[in-house]
Amino acid sequence: MKSKALVLLLCIVAAWPQITNAQDYVGGRFTIKTYTHRDHTYTLYDFSRESNVIKAKYFAQNAYSQYINWKASKQILLVTAGAFSDSFTVNAKPVGLCVDNGVSVNKTPNQEMDGMVIIYNGGAQEGGVAVVDMDVNPVKVQEPIGSTTTVAYYPRSSSLDKVNFIKWGERNGVTLFQTQLVYSSDRYINFGNLNYGNKRERRFLATCKKGGIVHHIVVDAPDELELNLSASYVKEVLDYAGFNVLYIMNLDTGCKNILHVFNGRGLQNLNPSSTACRSDAQIERATNLLIYYKD
Repeated sequence: MKSKALVLLLCIVAAWPQITNAQDYVGGRFTIKTYTHRDHTYTLYDFSRESNVIKAKYFAQNAYSQYINWKASKQILLVTAGAFSDSFTVNAKPVGLCVDNGVSVNKTPNQEMDGMVIIYNGGAQEGGVAVVDMDVNPVKVQEPIGSTTTVAYYPRSSSLDKVNFIKWGERNGVTLFQTQLVYSSDRYINFGNLNYGNKRERRFLATCKKGGIVHHIVVDAPDELELNLSASYVKEVLDYAGFNVLYIMNLDTGCKNILHVFNGRGLQNLNPSSTACRSDAQIERATNLLIYYKD
């Protein structure tokens, strides 16, 4: 009986994620950890939001030129593709509602994308990311930002709410866009059909909490798996690492697949795209960019 129990224990331990590599920067507020889990590799680019030292930024149009003009005097830690676009061209628009740093880009909501992402560009919340599961909740925002007064919008189902929500984004200079949630803590059931989605490389953005601190984690999942299956494995890795996962969003890893990461000396282009897409997957041709940085 003891030998059987030992074998069972060893099997359970073998099923746990195993960390294979780790680095940290910015006083430990930016960590990179690579795990193997279920014979697949997952790299977690973890940004602690403690004291608002590390911030998020998003450019939804003219992404590269905006990025070049903005990044002076900033320490750039990670750059990747964000939301899905309506074409492969440089001037493509993000799919769904989008306001880019206070400028309206797309006023047509996507009825299938359930995640609304809001990135704050100023004030006490600068660099913060708020995520709403629109299949479960309205989009509640402060009006004005920083006040205790909130307004609730249903931008996918109400034309009036859509207009007023876009005006709120413009008026407050925020960035907002729609995306695909693959995990939401607001739901009772996630990952219902693990076979959903074609097998391909994935990248996710998770918002989490650990020790009362908010963390944004970009997860690189290079092995080709179905969307829900890959996301479920990512959730297991995040759970094992001690995070309370709030939301996991699917990022674009098509022919605009970009990933540049700080390596202690500067940004390194990790060239995640296949050879077939390499000419399109250049930061200079990005349709939109998600960036983490330190002032």
